[in-house]
Amino acid sequence: MSDDISDYVDVKTRIELFYAKYPEGSIQFEYMGIMDANPDFIWGIARAYRYPDDPRPSTGTCSELAKGSTNFTRGSEMANLETSAIGRCIGSAGLGLGKSMATKQEVDSAKARQVKPTITQEIDPWAKPEEDYPTVPTCAHGSMRRKTGLKKDGTPFAGYVCGVGGTGESCKAKWDRS
Repeated sequence: MSDDISDYVDVKTRIELFYAKYPEGSIQFEYMGIMDANPDFIWGIARAYRYPDDPRPSTGTCSELAKGSTNFTRGSEMANLETSAIGRCIGSAGLGLGKSMATKQEVDSAKARQVKPTITQEIDPWAKPEEDYPTVPTCAHGSMRRKTGLKKDGTPFAGYVCGVGGTGESCKAKWDRS
């Protein structure tokens, strides 16, 4: 990712552009909750109504870590979510598009997430060993796939997930510990 963010437009400027073009407009944000496919994330949707009876408002969605990963995002997760969704919403209306749909805040946030501390993986005493699963579990969509990794706090996770992925049609995961 380039360090030059001068061509990205910040959300404040996008909001100013929107209200300059649509003085009767209204920007609304709706918190949608925790993401079904990934409970580490929250998501929301913003709508920009050009005038009070606008039947087709511009929309923008965004997701954020439910627990901020940096000192700048921790404790302001909802504000960051709302700001990003609004910035994308106004961008989808064609306003404030500099280098891309991403806002200056989103690019800064992505850069901050790239700097991650080195985490030493420890063995989770609660995780079931592989031999506890003599066969690969199945779901309505066929064989499930094994997923392992580290949570953001550094603890390992493992289990089987639906092969459909985050489409909303995926089946409930079978994690190694309940």
